[in-house]
Amino acid sequence: MRRLLVAVLAALVAVAVAGAEPMPGPPDGGARQGPAASDWVTMVHGYVFLNANRQGGDSGEQDFESENHLMVSATRTRGAATWALLGTFTVEPMTIPPAGASELFQRGETYRGALLVDRQHPHDLFAQLAAEWSRALGKGARLRLYVAPVGEPAVGPTPYVHRPSAAMNPVAPLSHHNQDSTHISSDVASAGVDLGRFGVEASLFHGREPDENRYDIDQGRPDSYAGRVTFRPVAGLVVQVSAARREHPEALEPENQTRQTASVEYARTTARGSFAAALIAGRNLLVDGQQERGNTLEASWTFARAHTVYGRTERADRDLFELLNKAERPSTVPPRRTAVDALTVGYARDLPLLSEARTSLGSALTVYRFDDRLDIVYGDRPVSAQIFLRFGFPAHGPEHHHGP
Repeated sequence: MRRLLVAVLAALVAVAVAGAEPMPGPPDGGARQGPAASDWVTMVHGYVFLNANRQGGDSGEQDFESENHLMVSATRTRGAATWALLGTFTVEPMTIPPAGASELFQRGETYRGALLVDRQHPHDLFAQLAAEWSRALGKGARLRLYVAPVGEPAVGPTPYVHRPSAAMNPVAPLSHHNQDSTHISSDVASAGVDLGRFGVEASLFHGREPDENRYDIDQGRPDSYAGRVTFRPVAGLVVQVSAARREHPEALEPENQTRQTASVEYARTTARGSFAAALIAGRNLLVDGQQERGNTLEASWTFARAHTVYGRTERADRDLFELLNKAERPSTVPPRRTAVDALTVGYARDLPLLSEARTSLGSALTVYRFDDRLDIVYGDRPVSAQIFLRFGFPAHGPEHHHGP
């Protein structure tokens, strides 16, 4: 009940913020002709899920939780230079159990010093606190600098919490920790150059994943680095390849890690809706020569203005010991990898409830395919389901750019 009340309160606050005017008119009440070059232009958008989540099989649980994010930015342009202040926040530490939301075959981060298995951890209250400066260099070129006590280094696709193809799905991809878990990193400094349709970026950052305290701002010396190349051949289509060398990213795994990702993302609006899709491949290379792969294909189609169908299929590598014992594999036990396949299909219908927010009632089912040796833990054919309300708060102001 406490999580329900906090989630509803968060939705009401977001509605109030989203309904506010981002740029008030002049004091005399006259019509505003557009921002002056020296004005700060604000933007607010976000979402709140109220999610009844039931994970199937012998390892599944059922619970109510709320996945939510609020994104705020302020930009100011002077001549060829633009400044931006970026903030991303979530109250998931209060609306998702500290041990994480139940999700079959998910893994990553810890609770009370133990590895989370079959759980998706809540995100930190401060998901991004950043400043960005950019300057046009002429002939389609632009220089960008980005600094963040908490932010996103130049690795991976658009994080799933901001990805249009995942917008209607309250459940995190199983491949999250092979692809985009770095979207909350500490002490990030990045530089990038856009050259027409191409972009090149590099980052220094602290490689450790967030700790169990979801309310603080984690700190650490910049000990990891990343690079990303982006190509935008046509409007709405983004192709990226990236890699990062991360020092001691996991609390229970002392070794370093190299992450490699490649993705193709596409999004466009239509006369009566929108369409978005993403194909993402990621892998973590460990010092013992092991590889952990995670591949995702997902899409979302809104049609007839009020109907959305979405889906996700993925394959993620997992360690058999972790899944069988719900615990980190000891170093004395040799690794045994297995692949887990998951397929999610969902539908949502928009409801005319709030003028300030797009309100959608949705549901989804997920089925799995996995190694027969896991039947003793997960059962024969587990099926997971969600029924949810989603409040989406459209952006006010310019397009938000998450990270450099």
